[in-house]
Amino acid sequence: MTIPAVIATPRTQVVIDFLIAAGWDTTPETGYPLFPGPEILVSPDKAVHITMTPGPGYTTEEGGTDAWGFQARVRGPSDDPEGANAAAQLLDWTILHAFTPAWIDGVRVIVCHRLGSSPSPLPLDPSDRRFEYTADYVIETGA
Repeated sequence: MTIPAVIATPRTQVVIDFLIAAGWDTTPETGYPLFPGPEILVSPDKAVHITMTPGPGYTTEEGGTDAWGFQARVRGPSDDPEGANAAAQLLDWTILHAFTPAWIDGVRVIVCHRLGSSPSPLPLDPSDRRFEYTADYVIETGA
């Protein structure tokens, strides 16, 4: 019996490292730091939370490639809907134009694409007025 390869790094971390390798600015002063979900941290104001979601699964009969789903949730500072929207659109562009195939944390990323529409706004919480946008993606890994 052949033992399948094991992905030792958490999948959320693979996605985060993929975005960093694609050039996403994670510095708090100029960019939007990346955090693993599903917990949505209260701070910092500018943040991107990456949460794994159900994906298509194996895309070949022998299980040579696997497609994972993830959600990117972009939050901007208070009373800045355009800033949050611009950051969400830039993240979308970064994901869709990332150089692939690529090796990330020992995992071969074949391609990453959006699942559905471009980033959409989430309902506004009137208590803190931080605007958030979300979009879902599929990242295909494997041989």
